[in-house]
Amino acid sequence: MSNVYELLQRHPMLLTANTTIIGSEAHLPAGWAEHAAEHKVQVITADWLTAQAYQADKETPLVQFGVPDVAGLAGRLVIVLWPKAKAAGQALVSMLSQQVDNCYVVAANDAGGKSIGNALKDFASESTKMDSARHCSLWNIRLNKSEGTANWLRFASSFQAGELSFMTLPGVFGHGKLDKGTALLLEHVPAPAHGKLLDLGCGSGVIGLTMKSRSPALDITLTDVDAMALRSAELNSARLGLSAETIASDGLARVDGRFDYIFSNPPFHQGKRTDYEFALRLFRDAKRHMTRDGQLWIVANRHLAYEEWASEAFRSAEVMVQSNGFKLICASDPK
Repeated sequence: MSNVYELLQRHPMLLTANTTIIGSEAHLPAGWAEHAAEHKVQVITADWLTAQAYQADKETPLVQFGVPDVAGLAGRLVIVLWPKAKAAGQALVSMLSQQVDNCYVVAANDAGGKSIGNALKDFASESTKMDSARHCSLWNIRLNKSEGTANWLRFASSFQAGELSFMTLPGVFGHGKLDKGTALLLEHVPAPAHGKLLDLGCGSGVIGLTMKSRSPALDITLTDVDAMALRSAELNSARLGLSAETIASDGLARVDGRFDYIFSNPPFHQGKRTDYEFALRLFRDAKRHMTRDGQLWIVANRHLAYEEWASEAFRSAEVMVQSNGFKLICASDPK
């Protein structure tokens, strides 16, 4: 929702040419992007959708897509759009404390907005709730000055997936652990001997890079909307010596060419709300990116009717295995 921006609009004195907004929220209220551009507000976001929403029909250097870099923010007024993952928000504020004396944090109440002060108690000398409206809260955080390197790798976690070790930056899906759905896929799907493979919504690259390790002849492409995920995947690719191309894309929107295999463990939650849009678009659009004999492998929670939706776009769509609350679906022969 655009509520966080609507709350900020109640405080125009915060939106100046000295302001940097860090965070992800792609649903902009009418006129917000134009207002931000007019006042030369800098925006740093790890979310491809947010960057695209701001840039719309034209690119602007004031909107930066990528892993947020806090270096050079000393003396600026910083507003943090609190992320879904508390660990990512805490890591960001910890690094900001090396650059600025205070920052502002805005968050939806159902995403932790009411308890920002408690979430940041280890990093703040004082936390003051300035405003609450539109089911969101705005906080002024006076930071404890900290030392150290402003590097996201300080907050990375690692986990084992079979014989391979992976790392994730905070906020990335499966941070610090192998999720059950991905584990199910890796256990039951043998790596193809060769061909082009797309890991869609790749997170830290576990599926694509594991397949590459099992079949070095595979040509791997990793895509995600999240710059933190893409950076994690790139770091894992380099660490493991497994080559792969990474692309920032909302689903298949910026993916070119056709693939012999598409693998995906798609998100189905948007905050506390169940969201099926990603999977529905995938079934609809995948055929334009699959070779004649291509296969789409998708992980789903057991209660989701993905195989029924897939059968509307594919002549073959069946559940291959079910375990631990998840199921693995293979679709082929697009209609």
